[in-house]
Amino acid sequence: MDAPRSLPQELTIYTAGELRGLCLAWLADTAAGTAPDADDGWALEASSVDQVDAAGVQLLVSLARSLDARSLALRLLRPSTPLADACAALGLTDWLSTRTAPGATS
Repeated sequence: MDAPRSLPQELTIYTAGELRGLCLAWLADTAAGTAPDADDGWALEASSVDQVDAAGVQLLVSLARSLDARSLALRLLRPSTPLADACAALGLTDWLSTRTAPGATS
């Protein structure tokens, strides 16, 4: 399997549009069967996220739902403390824990 995709350092309303475009391209690759991990889900490296807001978390939730609709799972690898804190502030601690790859916490 190729290296996992990585989330940017800034996952905020200011970068959500650009990341949304990347996610749509990844979804198109998945639909075409050309994504490296398309068979079992997506792994996203999340350790470098140091700025996150509600728009960034909303984008991740939307991505997870889009993948769920395709019977694929979003797996976050080593979610950063700022990402975990943002999810907690939004009442999404359980959501994050179900999306965190086993053994992949910071």
